[in-house]
Formats: sequence, structure tokens, C-alpha cells
Amino acid sequence: MSGREITERALAVHRLLNAQRPGPTRSLPHYRRIPLPDVEPPRDGLVATLARRRSQYAYADRPIELATLSALLRFSMGVQRFVPAYGVDEYPLSMAPSAGGLDILRAYAVIQRAERFDPGVYRYEAVPHELVELSDTDPAETLEQVYLQDEFGQAPVTIALTARLDVAFDKYPLRHYRTLHVDTGIAVQNLCLVGTALGLASCAVAGFDDAAVAHLLGLSENEIPTMLLATGHPA
Repeated sequence: MSGREITERALAVHRLLNAQRPGPTRSLPHYRRIPLPDVEPPRDGLVATLARRRSQYAYADRPIELATLSALLRFSMGVQRFVPAYGVDEYPLSMAPSAGGLDILRAYAVIQRAERFDPGVYRYEAVPHELVELSDTDPAETLEQVYLQDEFGQAPVTIALTARLDVAFDKYPLRHYRTLHVDTGIAVQNLCLVGTALGLASCAVAGFDDAAVAHLLGLSENEIPTMLLATGHPA
């Protein structure tokens, strides 16, 4: 069975589980690439950070600082190291490990309030450590349709994680549909712990409208949303 055939089967399972038909797709343009600053990692100990981690539902009405957003992405989803793999000398491996080290997960920042960023949708690029602006439209109204609980739509930033089915099923069988969500869980834990060490409040959210997220992010048919993380300063 080809990777395309496996992807089609996985999409059928995904739509059945979400009781949704495929929604209209749209391609978002790339407006500009915005480098993120180099930052020092948070210095809190792992056990202390684990003990402080909470799911929080209320966020202060102030922006996330540029350095804080940069650190959140860098130390949870950025590049850990480069290794020879898949025919290249320097293949990037993520801080959030994935099966086979494949570049399956993507992270998007849906920004309402963040220092030096206009409201809009941005995709995180780990190797250059930058955000690519995809939409300069304020996402507030769309987030009302995305989240099934209204309070999360008030968060200054939503980190949206997605999985690229075509990349996954070029290597693995259909069973890997389950592993995609394991990989997502690892990435979410990274985001929660790094965010806690940075003094942010956050909550991992699985209650969202898949079609609305896909439309907001401009996802292709082969890329599915797997988890959202609402984050900001604690109220």
C-alpha cells in the first residue's frame, strides 16, 4: 500500500472520529519571516517545575514578551541537535522527539497579544528559529469558533500543533496514526513545562473544532490539528 493510500485511510479515520466532513481548504500567503532572538534557557529545576505545573484557565490581559515567546518555542519545539540521517549530513532533531526523528509535527502561534507582533497567524520554523507570518487578520473572532470553551479564546497566544500525515505514512503503516498523537503529547508536555519555568500560565486543550482550526491555519488536506495550548501570563 502506498503512502498516499495510507494517508487517505488515516484521514477517513480522523474525520469519522471528529464527525466532520472535510472543510474548505485555503492557502495562506507568506507575508514575512520574523527572526526570534537568541535567549537563555530558564534555570528552574525539573522537579520544581513539575511540581508547579498546573492547567490554568485565566490569563492576564497583557502581551507575552518577545523573549518569553522565543524561549517557549526554542526550548520546547526548537532544534536539539543535527545528525547524519535521511541522506543529509545535518538532519535536525527536535527538542520534542518524534518516531523516527521525522519532521512530522508543526507548531503555529495564533497571536492576539504578543510584544512586537501584530495579531495574526504565524508558523514556527525551528532551524532558523523564526516565525513566518501567514495571516495579518486578528484571530479573535475565529478563535470563538475554534475553542469549545470560551475562556481559552481569551489567551494572548494559542500554540497549535499539527501532524503531517504524508510525511508520517511515507515511512510508517496506518498504525502510526496513534503514534502521531503520542508525539503530540510529548510536545505539549514540553510546552507546558517550559512555559511554567518561564512564569506563564497555560492549558493543553483537546476540545476544539478541527475544521475551524484547519481553516484558521490554512492547512493542506494532509496536515491535521492534534492539540492546542492556550497560554499567557497568569491572571
